[in-house]
Amino acid sequence: MKTETVTSKRNLPNNLYPDFVTIVDELIELVDQTQLENLRKDFHTRLRMTLSQPERAELVEDLWDFFYDWCLFEKQIPAGVEKLSTNVKGLWNQLKQGNLRGLYNVQKINDEGLKLKELFTGKSHFVARKYDSDFLGLQKGDLIEGRLIEDGSGQSDASAFVRRPSYHPVEVHDYIKTKVKQFKKEKDFETYQSWLWLLVGMYLKYRMYEHMPIEKIYDDNSRI
Repeated sequence: MKTETVTSKRNLPNNLYPDFVTIVDELIELVDQTQLENLRKDFHTRLRMTLSQPERAELVEDLWDFFYDWCLFEKQIPAGVEKLSTNVKGLWNQLKQGNLRGLYNVQKINDEGLKLKELFTGKSHFVARKYDSDFLGLQKGDLIEGRLIEDGSGQSDASAFVRRPSYHPVEVHDYIKTKVKQFKKEKDFETYQSWLWLLVGMYLKYRMYEHMPIEKIYDDNSRI
């Protein structure tokens, strides 16, 4: 395991939402590194993960993408950075409006794109396919966690992913649906949103510890 400092600037994947990439790149340059390091510790605690980085590059990239999602949308870091450029301030004001993080059931997938239904709200969303490689491996019935924003087309249900969603295997669908049903019954959207970060941690650990039984990872009391 390697421990990477927050000072290293990543080459963010091209399939991230472009405005998200632009904002993150400027924040890395402007935000105090001690503050970022403390945020990273808090984030890993929320995910119930150690600060050690995975060895696989794609896992490291995904972990950083989740972290910067959390910094922007949960901690609202751009709002406290006075030196943000005018362009980035404008992008941030647009991006923070109307974003929705949730857990989505894949209702339909075809050449046009992805039709999704958010499990807590029941709302439908459509994500257009831009490249042939989009949504490879996904199929009807899959459960994915992600943050959606309006895609700029003007259609009310047309959305785009801010970053790559997390995918959750069919073996844990019953566990996930039971949890969401509980949150809906209690009408507790705030706790549901907080739990989604635990779910992200489970997803990452499932990929990191492939030798572990999945039920030992997807568990509210898991300490893996």
